[in-house]
Amino acid sequence: MHTDAEIDHLEELLGNLQVMLDAMCVSELDGYVAGLLLCPDMIMPSEWLPEVWGLEDEPEFEGMAQAQETIGAVMAHYNRVAQNLSNRTKPYEIVLDPAEGDDQPLWEFWVGGFEQAMRLRPKAWLQYMNAGDNKIEAAFSVICGLIEMEREDSSLPTARQDQLREHACDLIPNMVVIMNDWIKEQSPIPMAENPNWLAAANMNADPARSTKVGRNDSCTCGSGRKYKKCCGAN
Repeated sequence: MHTDAEIDHLEELLGNLQVMLDAMCVSELDGYVAGLLLCPDMIMPSEWLPEVWGLEDEPEFEGMAQAQETIGAVMAHYNRVAQNLSNRTKPYEIVLDPAEGDDQPLWEFWVGGFEQAMRLRPKAWLQYMNAGDNKIEAAFSVICGLIEMEREDSSLPTARQDQLREHACDLIPNMVVIMNDWIKEQSPIPMAENPNWLAAANMNADPARSTKVGRNDSCTCGSGRKYKKCCGAN
C-alpha cells in the first residue's frame, strides 16, 4: 500500500511545516483520509486540505516548491488509500506512530484524524448508525468508541475500554474495511460530478490519476486564491 520511503518522505514534509504548529502528523493524516473516503458525502480538497495544515487562514509555506511538494505528497497519500480501499489486491493497512519500548503502536493519532474528518459532515455519518445492518452499525460503534476513548470521554465500562485498547490496532483496519464495503454498495456519486482525481472509496470505480489544475482554478492548497496567484505562481 505505502512504501516506507513514501511514509518517511511525507513525514519529513509535514514535519517541516514549523510555522504551522497544528499541522497533522502522518498517522493523523492517514486517519483523516480514511474518514474523508468513508464519509457518505463528498468533501472537496478546498475544504479538507486546510485542516491538514491546522489553519483557518491561508497556509504559510516557505515557497512555491515546498507548497507543491507537500500538497502533492498529501494528495498522493489520499489516492493510495482510496486505491487500496477501492480495489483491495493487498490487505488494507493503517499508518500508526510507533511507541517506545515494546508497547503496541499508538492508535490515538489515527483515531483523532478520523474524528476530524467526521466533524466536517457530522450528520452524514448517521447513515452508518441507521444502516439497518448489525455488522455495519457495530463496526461504526467500535470506531466511535475508540474516538471517545481518545478524547478521554468514554462511558464504556472499564473492561470494554481495556478490550478495545488492547485490540485497537487490529480492530481499526477491519472496521474500516467493513464500513467501506458497505458504503460502496450504496448509490454512488456519478464520476462526472467529481474531479477525476477525487474518486472516493465509496464509489464503484477505482480512483483516477490526478488531472492538471488550471491556472484560473482555485488552488488545491485551500487558500481560496486562484492557482496562478498561489502555488502556481511563476
